Parts: sequence; C-alpha cells; structure tokens
Amino acid sequence: MYLLGRGRTRSFMGKVGLAATLTLSVAATPMMMNSISAKEATASDQGDSIRVVLFADLGSQYKAIQSTVTLTSSSGFQFGVQGDPWLNASTNQSVKFGLDAYAVKVLETTDTREVSSVVNRLQAMKEAPSVMMVRRQGAATYQIVLGDYVSATEAGRVRDRVTTDANLAAYYKKDKPVVTGNMHLSAGSYGSEQQAAAVQQRILDAGMDAFIAITKNGGGLQFAVWVGQAADQAELNTLRNQASQKLPGMTLQPVDASQMGLLARDNVTAGYANGNEPIPHYSMSGAAGSKLWVNGSSAGIKLTERSNRTYRGSFEISAYNNRLALVNELPLEQYLYSVVAMEVSPSWPAESLKAQAVAARTYALFQGNKFKIGQVVDTTLSQAYYGMDKEHPNTNAAVEATAGLVMKVGGKLIEPVYSSNSGGKTADSSEIWGNKTSYLVSVDSPDDVAEKGLPYWYRVMMSDNTTGYVREDLVKDSGRKTDAGLPIYTITTDGTNIREIPLIQADAKPVAIVNLGTEVVILDKTIQSNTMHWIRGPYTSDELVKAMSGKSKTPVGGAITRLEVSGRGPSDRVTELKVNGQIFDVKNPDTLRSALNGLPSTRFDIEETGSYTILGANGATRTLTSSNGKVQAVTSKGNAALNPGSNLVMGGHGQVHVITGEALYRFIGTGNGHGVGMSQWGAKGLADQGYDYQSILQYYYKDINLVKE
Repeated sequence: MYLLGRGRTRSFMGKVGLAATLTLSVAATPMMMNSISAKEATASDQGDSIRVVLFADLGSQYKAIQSTVTLTSSSGFQFGVQGDPWLNASTNQSVKFGLDAYAVKVLETTDTREVSSVVNRLQAMKEAPSVMMVRRQGAATYQIVLGDYVSATEAGRVRDRVTTDANLAAYYKKDKPVVTGNMHLSAGSYGSEQQAAAVQQRILDAGMDAFIAITKNGGGLQFAVWVGQAADQAELNTLRNQASQKLPGMTLQPVDASQMGLLARDNVTAGYANGNEPIPHYSMSGAAGSKLWVNGSSAGIKLTERSNRTYRGSFEISAYNNRLALVNELPLEQYLYSVVAMEVSPSWPAESLKAQAVAARTYALFQGNKFKIGQVVDTTLSQAYYGMDKEHPNTNAAVEATAGLVMKVGGKLIEPVYSSNSGGKTADSSEIWGNKTSYLVSVDSPDDVAEKGLPYWYRVMMSDNTTGYVREDLVKDSGRKTDAGLPIYTITTDGTNIREIPLIQADAKPVAIVNLGTEVVILDKTIQSNTMHWIRGPYTSDELVKAMSGKSKTPVGGAITRLEVSGRGPSDRVTELKVNGQIFDVKNPDTLRSALNGLPSTRFDIEETGSYTILGANGATRTLTSSNGKVQAVTSKGNAALNPGSNLVMGGHGQVHVITGEALYRFIGTGNGHGVGMSQWGAKGLADQGYDYQSILQYYYKDINLVKE
C-alpha cells in the first residue's frame, strides 16, 4: 500500500503483501479536513449530536455482534482518534476494522485451492472465516482466521470443533488450528514505514508472525513492529524463546498493553482466488477505553455489514464487553432525516410528516444514554434508522420545518411512543405496560385510511373440506348455492393459490393450488389483512405452546385445550388471557403478542376451530370439545367424530363457523404495534381531514406543550 506524506509519496509495506494499489495518506491537521462540512465537524461541540449504536454486545438490552466492519466512501475518509486523525482512506477505498482479540488461526498455506476448500467447509459449519495474506520468502501465504472471541476459552471451543472436523483434518499437514491472542512482543518503533517494513519482513521470513502497528506518541505517527499473538503470559514467554533462536540479535520487549495501536494486515477474503486486491485490515489494540474515530465524509460512509447502507456523521469503534462496538455519531436533525423517512411514507401529507418529525425528535432526546454507549440503536427497539439511503426530500423538509421542536409536560420531555396503526382506538399505557402515564390515554383514531384501495378476499371451502382464502378477482359467482344456501363460486385462473390468511405471504406455502373451473363454497368475505384489520393462524396447540415458552411465570403444562380472553382494557385490548382455565401470567400485556406467535397487536378475538357452543331452547349453552382435542358432533344417534379436515356449523342467523377435527386457534384483530401514543396511520387520517401537525400531536398526547429547544 502507499501512504501519501505532505507533498511526497512514500511506499508503505509494499514488500510484505499489503495492497499495492491502496492509497492512504497521513492525515492533515483538523483545520485541513476540507471533506467534512462545518456542521458535521462541530456537531459534538454544539451538543446537538446523537449517538446511534449499530453493533455492540449490551447483554439482554441489545445484542448485535460483528467481528469486523468495512467502511467505504466515494470521497474518502479519515481515521485515528477523535480530534486527531492519523490516516486518510482514499476515494472508494474499502477499509476493514476490528479488534486485536482472541481468534483461531485455522490454517496457513500457499495453496489457494486449499484456502477455497477450507473456507467453504468453515462456512458450511456456520463459521465466518477471514483470509489474511503475508509474504514469506517472497511467496504469498494465506492465513485462515476465525474470530474474534471474548476469551481464550471461547476461542478454544471453536479451535476444538474445527480441529476434530473430519472434512478439515486432511489439511492439517504441518500445524493444527491454534488459539491466538492480543499479547505481543515489540521489535521497536520506527519513524518511517520503510524501516518498519524491513524489520517485519525479516521476522516473517523467519517463520514467525509480525505486524506493523501504527501508534502515536506525542508528535508524529510511529510504525512499530509487533511480533506474535500470544493468548497468555506463558505463551508470550515461549514466543520470546522462539524469537531468540530464530532472530538472534533482535531485541524484543513486551508491548505496553495500555498503548493504542492499529495492527495493519491484508484481508483477501473476497478475492484471494481471482486476483482481487486485498483490503487493508486494521485491528485496534489498547486498554479498555481506547477508541478509534472515523471522521465523517461529505458523501457519507458506507457500512458493508449493515446492508451496504451509507451514513452521515462519524463512527466510533471500540471494545465493549470484549466485543466490537460501532457507534454512528451525527447531528440530531440529520439522524431524523432517515428516521422519519423510515417510519412513515414520504408520500403522506406534510402535516403528518411534521408530526412524526417532532415525535421522533422528542423520543430520541428523551432516551438519554439508555444504551450505555449511545442514546439509541438503529432498529425499532428505538427508531428505525437506515442512514442516507432512505432519506427523501419530503421527510427532510418536515424535519427542517420543525427544527428543534419537542413535546413537554410540566417542563419535562415526554416519551412520545408511537405505533403503526392503533386499529381504530389508541391504547391507554396501563393496558399495555401496566403503568399509567398522564399524557398516554386512549382516544379514537381514524386508522382505516390504511385500507384504502385494498382488495377483498373470500374465505372458501373446497370439495375435500380444505378451507382458505382466495382474492376476489380470482373467482366468479356460478349463480348456484349449496343446500344450506351458501354461494358456490368458480376459480377463474389456472394455478390459483388458496391462502391460509387473506394475504399473499412469500414465505408461506398456500394451503392448495387450484385451476380454472374449480368450485368453492363461499363462507365469508373480508378485506386483505393489513395494519388495520388482520387475521393470523390457525395455530396448533404445539405451535402456541412453543411460542408461549418462557413468556409466563407459570409454564403451560401439556396441550392447550382452551384459550380464552379473560380481561380487556379501555381500548378493548386484551390485558389477561387464560390457558386451560389458568391465567397466563406475563410480565405485561404487550408480551401477549409474542406469546401468541407474533400477533400484530393485542386488540384481538380468538376463534377456536376445535370447539363450538350450542344454545339450548332454555337458554343454556354447552361448549363441546373433548379432552384430547378431538371434536365430537352430537347427533340424534349420539356422539360421532367429525371429519379430520374442516366441518361447517351454521348459526341461527346464517353465520358460518368452521370446525376442525383437531383443535386449532385463529386470531382476528385490529391494529399493528403496541397502540400507545400517536398512531402513524391515524396521523395521516387526521392530516387528510385538515389537521395541522400541532393539532395532531395534541390529539394523541394529552396536555402537551410544543417547545423549541
């Protein structure tokens, strides 16, 4: 690779296999950072920045683990420490960053065919190998590495697994996989990369591992040569003994573990077999608290490991809980550009977009340092944030039109939670999370705008008693009816899918595929499942028991034979559920969504297809089912088993109830999300009616004041 000095070009590690076409430059002083806008460069000083956690291991609070991150910018970027950039990555140059941590060196070989085979096998074992390249005695040599890991013990388990794999054993001709660590010996520091490269090459040619570690002590950059990757002190002592034999006369000292350094390597994972240039790979070493800072770029910085999204602002790379942590720091208002565009459609009325901007801003500021190393994360655990790629002029304009505006009650920021669709009525906070919040109360909401233009679906039964849904444009009325008076329709297109719910789901197989002319009996008609009205299921007892596992203080014992709603809140949302007559004791009512296989909301009814209720002449009712979940029909000749598929029971008013031979459970509900606070679809509905954004916010959040901070 090359480092560009001030006014002259200098070769950097070109003889040790680093990318000869890579352009890096010794960074200018902060005053020369002309690629960064004044707004971005001073965001932290102005106090208007926000820290978004992208990757980190925060325990149960948030876990997104990534061993390395790859950054690229069309205008280049600088990295080093905050306020003191060390190096410049050139235009469109990708650079990998990771931690100097425990790893497993699986294999070292000069044979690219071996590399390919071993990498493929490791990937089949669900591992994520990296391939590093060094030169020994002039030959390109490849090191296949797994990691990083939080401890030598964890790395040891991985080493044992790959060592004993029968498919890999044949490749361990010379050495078996070994655990490597972050303890090194130093062969000295040098003022130029050429001097360091010459020392490094001598060590590599002697058969030992060596790295150029870029450090800074006082003035300019130093290029240290670090030897080995010991996992503990005993290994470090062994390393010193080996070095004294292989490198006579070379003075080696333990590296100061508190000193931050960047170990430079060549990562050729994506291109070793086809001649692609290596990607420079920097592993950060140093004591806890060391941070690598990547300065923002005018064109944004692309993060490969987050779906190639491009982000405004800067990045901080550090270690947290011995794992790589990546935080995106940027101006709050620019963060909102992405959030608002992700949370609502940019095509919606401007006033609804402004309401979302104020809610998102207030929510972000309310969080404080909730996530320890940042205020928010980039998922819906906080607010959806996908960087620059999802920004839109309409939502950007909404952010700018409301710049600085937040919501307060009693002079304090509120937590303005919001959801996609409240199903016609927002929830009181007490019926979702069990606590009362003065400004989060239940109100009617015009959420049905979400259904505008959606098609209707028919629930049908076929000749083999299979039931499902077909879209209205794929059937036509035959003009005939069954003996019970139910309409008979015919399918109009070959290969028509009969769906389990009234919705096309790419990841769900249809219950049947039928052709032109097939006759079906119409049971019901409903609008396509959406954020307002939806249907889920049917689910078996086993499916629900699995979903319920770990959600209740008292586990569900055995099969579910009865599932009933036993409590509802002010908005008709389910606050209590009974399973086989016992209360399903969850942490809070909102947990019921995940406990019931991921329902969109808790505003639902349950339809049991394995039982039905008979109203007697004297007003008495009987619910018929059996202890083993097999439904029995009561006839003039006594009990008789129903069809194993579907059966129909028609009520006195002509409504049809589907009964199955096995107990199944369908959920029919409204709304999407927890339902507390502002409904995003409802905000659109109000904007359609002429409400401005202030009125929308005051409608959903009681007694709030809009304040410009």
